[in-house]
Amino acid sequence: MFHMVDWNISRNRYWGTPLNVWECESCDHQFAPKSIADLREHSTKETPEDLELHKPYVDEVQVCCEKCGSTMNRTPEVIDVWFDSGSMPFAQYHYPFENKELFEEQFPADVIAEGIDQTRGWFYSLLAVSALYTGKVPYKRVLSLGHVLDEEGQKMSKSKGNALDPVDLVNQFGADALRWALLVDSAPWNAKRFSERTVLEAKSKFVDTLVNVYSFYVLYANLDEYNPKETYDAKRTKLDEWVLSRLHSTTKKVRTALDDYQFTNAAREIAALVDEVSNWYVRRSRNRFWESGMNAEKAAAYETLHEVLVTISKLIAPFTPFVAEDIHLNLTGSSVHLEDYPVVNESLLQPKLEAEMDAVLQVVELGRSNRNQHSLKVKQP
Repeated sequence: MFHMVDWNISRNRYWGTPLNVWECESCDHQFAPKSIADLREHSTKETPEDLELHKPYVDEVQVCCEKCGSTMNRTPEVIDVWFDSGSMPFAQYHYPFENKELFEEQFPADVIAEGIDQTRGWFYSLLAVSALYTGKVPYKRVLSLGHVLDEEGQKMSKSKGNALDPVDLVNQFGADALRWALLVDSAPWNAKRFSERTVLEAKSKFVDTLVNVYSFYVLYANLDEYNPKETYDAKRTKLDEWVLSRLHSTTKKVRTALDDYQFTNAAREIAALVDEVSNWYVRRSRNRFWESGMNAEKAAAYETLHEVLVTISKLIAPFTPFVAEDIHLNLTGSSVHLEDYPVVNESLLQPKLEAEMDAVLQVVELGRSNRNQHSLKVKQP
């Protein structure tokens, strides 16, 4: 912004917002009407009720010069479209002529988002027009999106032939995988290297993992005719308490991150939770699901996993709306997008239990790493 020069807002174009300046053909005096009513008042002839303000119709309106009495004609230029864009906060409500209360409720905007190239484009035009008109900044926060690069770090473009067609990616991997890949790979404001492999990884590590947990629950719940709406004599284990604590501590971290517009941090917290639910909670609970009949611990496992899946579907709804809707709709019968975002149940938080379980997970990971180094199979003693 330090290198910005004066902004010439007029352009020699046919189509656009006509520059509202009338100039006297005799004394060069200029007149800029403030409104349609102001233009009608100074017009030399009666104007039609449905006055068209675009070229060439507005050029038919002539004004009487208040200095010398001669005729004034509109200058032929139109206004730079960036001025139109910068006027968006006011123009969308026809402010100040209408909707004053609505405008004042929503101005300034909480956040605006655009590409990094808009720093001297829309971001600036919004700021310039608002500062000129109101003396205020038109937005509280700006989210500037970085460029998407190819695997070699080059900016994607059609001319280079290195651009990926998002429609092809959606058809191949699904919209949720593409959305998650763009979100979790790096913060939105950073430039990111992107490839099909990035989307494939998002699909296999997150979307497929979550769907597999959901499918596991559905399979055994159907076999046992488990109904989450019924009341069972359930007895939760420490493992159940741990996963519920992780669920709500994750919810707390996600809400904090989203309030600060740290979308990538929020997504990574959810990804870590899904991984632990799949590779630790479900694996450690399988024997309970496999038992015949319905006992207290088995009922607790169903109850807990159902709660975890429903809450996760709400957490991911803004990011991966399709898989979230599928899971929530099938488990509850209602749309996830009509639900409130999850809130933290402080009574279920057990930091000490989480720390103890984290230590166990680290030991297991060290053991697995050591086995891999010695080429020992997972099921080999």
